[in-house]
Amino acid sequence: MGYYIVQGGKKIEGDFAVRGSKNAALPILAACLLAEDEVVLENCPLIQDVFLTIEILRELGCTVTLSEESRSLIIDSRNLSETTICSETVQRMRSSILFLGALLGREKKAVLGHPGGCCIGKRPIDLHLCAFEKMGVVIREKDGILDCEVPHILGYHLYLDFPSVGATENILLLAAKAEGVTVIHNAAREPEVVALARFLRACGAEIYGEGTSNIMIEGVTHLHGAYFSIPADRIEGGTFLCAAALTKGELRTKGLEREQMEAVLSAMEQTGCRFLWEKGDTLWMRPPKILRSGFSITTGPFPYFPTDMQPLMMSLLTLANGTCMMSETVFEARFSQADGLCRMGADICVSGQTATIRGVEKLHGAEVYGKDLRCGAALLVAALAAEGESRIHGSAFVERGYEKIEDAFSLLGGNVRLEA
Repeated sequence: MGYYIVQGGKKIEGDFAVRGSKNAALPILAACLLAEDEVVLENCPLIQDVFLTIEILRELGCTVTLSEESRSLIIDSRNLSETTICSETVQRMRSSILFLGALLGREKKAVLGHPGGCCIGKRPIDLHLCAFEKMGVVIREKDGILDCEVPHILGYHLYLDFPSVGATENILLLAAKAEGVTVIHNAAREPEVVALARFLRACGAEIYGEGTSNIMIEGVTHLHGAYFSIPADRIEGGTFLCAAALTKGELRTKGLEREQMEAVLSAMEQTGCRFLWEKGDTLWMRPPKILRSGFSITTGPFPYFPTDMQPLMMSLLTLANGTCMMSETVFEARFSQADGLCRMGADICVSGQTATIRGVEKLHGAEVYGKDLRCGAALLVAALAAEGESRIHGSAFVERGYEKIEDAFSLLGGNVRLEA
């Protein structure tokens, strides 16, 4: 696994066009299995999770054409020939579980292992499987392998104990081809769920209420191809905004949606950052001379503060004047960045699901280890503001969700190099 070498102390500033959303692209790619014609996807992020998903689609018999220059994908699933995904592939990526709903909706059977992904705590798929059983899916599990089939996909009124993004998306994939009506109560409201619902609707699905806690799906017999553009990645946007604010640089982003960013921008405004929207999706950020703290943050399902932004916000708060209490309610092991930040000179105390961040005057370069995607990105952001050189191990985690982040930061004034 490679590492990043960062020479800190340079401002991140300028113009940044936010790339397509990782968390929207992956479920939409799985959903392409349901289409009976070609699908054209624009604005796809060129990240490792997308490349791995393309591998899965090809293993299943799909034809996939990628144009890196235009960031477009053409997916043709008409020659789908497999319903089994090898366990090794599944273990590398959490979102592979979404192929379960897509394959069952397309072929009425699917075989795959339990999904992997970042080590940020327990991520059970019980909600997925319980919902599927109520919709008629027969599930046999042995040695970590899920062998599923469904004679008839039945519409059902489902109540989720937690508004799980993955479970909501998987149910959408299955329910799109169900017999009758499915209603998801306490559904996830995240923008990525909305994007999936809109893609499925573009393919001919009948879906109503996405973006609310109750989604209704009227099953259809056939879904056709579609042209669809992946929305901008709100987490990537937030990452670069935090990097600019921490290094005292002004940044103008292009592509973000105001409603999606409200919780993150509200928290950053409390540190003294100022924002101005213009021309719809262009956002100006001006950092304060002195970052402020003295408030609390609690992560939660959308529209609350996103758990994926928690590590990045922690990096920003390391140099803020005051103390912030940060509570993590989504994953129980998502403060792994705290150790690395402390090695850089931060003052952070973690107790259970709460972290106390006391601002310090400066950070210094250090050798640190990114243990998951957002942890690695958070350490990179902190290293940009630190005095001296830092070495951040675990680049493969970061590459799962950020497209050549070392080049993007360097173009904005940073000094970042990737060593394989």
